[in-house]
Amino acid sequence: MSAQLIHKGRNFWLIRIYKGRDPLTNDRHFKTIRFLGDRKGAREELDNLLQRESRALNQEAPDRTVNELFDLWFELVGENRYRENTVRGFKGNVAFDVRPCLGELKLINVTPTHLQDMFNAMADRGVGPNTIYRLYALTAKVFDRAVAWGFLEENPVSRVPVPRREKNKVNPMAAEELRIFIAVTDRTRHPEFFRTAVVTAMRPGELNGLRWPDIDFQGCMITVQRSLVWRGHPWEGWFLVSPKTERGRRQIEIPRSLCNSLLQLKERQEGRIRKLGDRYTNDGFVFANRLGRPYFRRSYVRIFKESLKRAGLSKTVRFYDLRHTSATLLLQAGVNIKVVSERLGHASVTVTLEAYIHVLPEMPRGTGERIEALLEGDIEDTDTP
Repeated sequence: MSAQLIHKGRNFWLIRIYKGRDPLTNDRHFKTIRFLGDRKGAREELDNLLQRESRALNQEAPDRTVNELFDLWFELVGENRYRENTVRGFKGNVAFDVRPCLGELKLINVTPTHLQDMFNAMADRGVGPNTIYRLYALTAKVFDRAVAWGFLEENPVSRVPVPRREKNKVNPMAAEELRIFIAVTDRTRHPEFFRTAVVTAMRPGELNGLRWPDIDFQGCMITVQRSLVWRGHPWEGWFLVSPKTERGRRQIEIPRSLCNSLLQLKERQEGRIRKLGDRYTNDGFVFANRLGRPYFRRSYVRIFKESLKRAGLSKTVRFYDLRHTSATLLLQAGVNIKVVSERLGHASVTVTLEAYIHVLPEMPRGTGERIEALLEGDIEDTDTP
């Protein structure tokens, strides 16, 4: 097992331990530890880490349980590869379903039947097919790692049928419903927040992570550069993350009317800063409460649900459906799907197509006759120079 000691500054070191390659992608993985102290202390810490890692990986496979495998995977892979919120979700799924069903089983005793029984029990309990599929995919990754580490010769998940998935249902509002909804939210304390959500189709975390330098008031453009994620409860704090893909970092054109509204919001916020002074936490967020903290999701979701009720709209509409509504109305208006995909920040146009193909305008009939006419020379090929 190889490791690297990197000097980053006075009494500041990074210890990188090579964890091998992903058995599926062949990507190299490292575990990185921060250390504060002198070179001698950093070297001692590196040696101790290597010893602990060796003991963990050299433990006899016959005695290793499923619980121990997942614990090791989270420590060495999950927490170094995935975002904090993703890991938290993984751990919740594992704690609720994997550990009670399989946790005490030794790895060498796990059979495809054990795994299938676990997935069947989830379905019997009413768990949705997409949730079952996600746990299947996670379990397959973890057992693939067990094979790569030499704990198993074969991944038992590979002999379990892949659970079916359902296409995520998009529940957009109609144009008239959206107009009624906006008329209601315009009378709340946060009219700019909901208008920006509808106009830009930004994700909730992207809205909450928006800062004033991200808005070009002259060019009427918003640049998406980050998302804000709450750790759980408001008192647990928040953190900022970069977009998952390069296409997630994008520019979104907004109308002059919204640009002016945001400028007025900025002026009101600056007045509040002058009034409150040090009591105002000025982190530069566009959408912040009276003391400067970013909106907690429960606060704007509550206002959203109350606005739906006052507007006489279905309570099944989710806040995220404002994003779907914006995309759907643009596509129905004939905006090119590539343009809409870039506005949404999807990784590819394929993602957009899969989500919204059912709302695209119908293709004109008679294409069979048209291709026949082209073959017969009855229609001139205008694309030929």
